[in-house]
Amino acid sequence: MNGQPYVTRYCLFDLDGTLTDPETGIVASMRHALSAVGMPEVEHGRLRAMIGPPLQDGFLLLGVPPERLDDAVHAYRERYTTGGMYENEVIAGIPAVLEALVAGGWTLAVATSKPAVYAEKILVHFGLDGFFAYVAGATLDGSRRHKADVIRHALDVLGAPPEATVMIGDRMEDVVGAAAWQVRSVAVTWGFGEAADFAGPGLIAVVDTPERLLKVLCRTTATTPPAGETP
Repeated sequence: MNGQPYVTRYCLFDLDGTLTDPETGIVASMRHALSAVGMPEVEHGRLRAMIGPPLQDGFLLLGVPPERLDDAVHAYRERYTTGGMYENEVIAGIPAVLEALVAGGWTLAVATSKPAVYAEKILVHFGLDGFFAYVAGATLDGSRRHKADVIRHALDVLGAPPEATVMIGDRMEDVVGAAAWQVRSVAVTWGFGEAADFAGPGLIAVVDTPERLLKVLCRTTATTPPAGETP
């Protein structure tokens, strides 16, 4: 450290709501899962609010009995893996941001609460996989699913110093998970979080377009900012 800049900068991207808009496929898969375990219909807004955090936690919040949780997850994945994951679209402007960051010397990775095996397939499907050095995600058994654990895993695999890393996401879980490891963050408002809720240590900015995201990242440095300050 010693105040010297790191030559390589690292950027971790959330997937759902940050790189892509997966609402159609995820909501349909949730409805399928809830029906499979005998739950009543849930209005669209509540299901949409579940996009991003770990699936298991979301089902419990929706009232799925703990003893039926595994059944709900199985039914969700049955619907999701046979088409739901591709009822999805890349956020306009994101590929240009990724291309510019890679050209500028950044090392990019995905850090998502979605199982890594699904995230990898989605990135390949949309032609985004070539931008990322690693895809960090949840494990299928749920033992690693919370954002702080996923971010720690990404840092370890990449060998990325927290001071040289920025997390990009659309949920407070992204900001809080990053702050747990002294990683700075940028929140985006085109996803599923509420812009008014974004706050916390290490939050550099809240941005509303991919173009503004790129400008913010280009202004940051990989050195550790003075206490209480952000670049």
